[in-house]
Amino acid sequence: MNQTIYSDENANEIRFSEIKRIESEVAFKGLGIKYVVSGEETYYANGKKFMVREGEYIIGNDFTKSIVEINQEKAVEGICIDISTQIVSDVAAFYDLQPSNLKEFLLSDQFFVNRYNVKNTSIGYSLSEINKKIKNGSFANSLQEQELFYSLAESIITDQRFIFDHLNNLDFKKNITNEEVFRLILQAKNFIDENIKENLSLDEISVTIGISKYHFIRMFKQAFGVSPYQYQKRKRLDFAKLDLMNGNDILYTAIRYGFPDAPTFSKAFKQQFGQTPGAVRISNI
Repeated sequence: MNQTIYSDENANEIRFSEIKRIESEVAFKGLGIKYVVSGEETYYANGKKFMVREGEYIIGNDFTKSIVEINQEKAVEGICIDISTQIVSDVAAFYDLQPSNLKEFLLSDQFFVNRYNVKNTSIGYSLSEINKKIKNGSFANSLQEQELFYSLAESIITDQRFIFDHLNNLDFKKNITNEEVFRLILQAKNFIDENIKENLSLDEISVTIGISKYHFIRMFKQAFGVSPYQYQKRKRLDFAKLDLMNGNDILYTAIRYGFPDAPTFSKAFKQQFGQTPGAVRISNI
């Protein structure tokens, strides 16, 4: 089953599918999103293989050459969204001082095709909400206008500008390209994000991408401007702040995010946010 949920004359479209088995070429139009609601899909896009599982998605554009394979006992549920090049161009021009550069990156063969998890990206929440609306039949009114597609374009560009900016920080001229290096570093970053409460070692992270610890630290810092440890610490504090704003206990929050005690947590928290955990917690109760 492949159902068109929304389509307009400007080439914006949303489709919902339930498929057990398929092997076929698949097109990405404008900026195209293939989101797996349940099950698993395999994409061969621009010569690379992507296993896209439940809660993950892949993004491509008109230059993305791709084949999709599905072979499951239970039907795989998926959502495909195409956002027109005009909308992408409009939003890119608004958000970038040099829109031609960002637009070229998004809509040309330079685009960075990759797999993402909805938990780690700006557009992830929107994809989850669209799925809910499709399931309960409440999406119709919100899709009558193109506001939704502008919102989706904003989220994609927020995520892809992160890719664009940090990819340009790399300058490797040896056996592998910048894109391949960054793909590995982004994979490691996602691994840290998905295991943010775990005390990961350098060995565990570097093994996931198959490079030495030294090269991993060096490349991560060159791409993101901070070491893996500093990134993990900042990310933990961001999550901890949200928990405190919801009224969680300070010591419980500290231990939950890998800090040995409340004083160590409070010191790190104040360095990052300029406020103590107690002040943040009280101001939101």
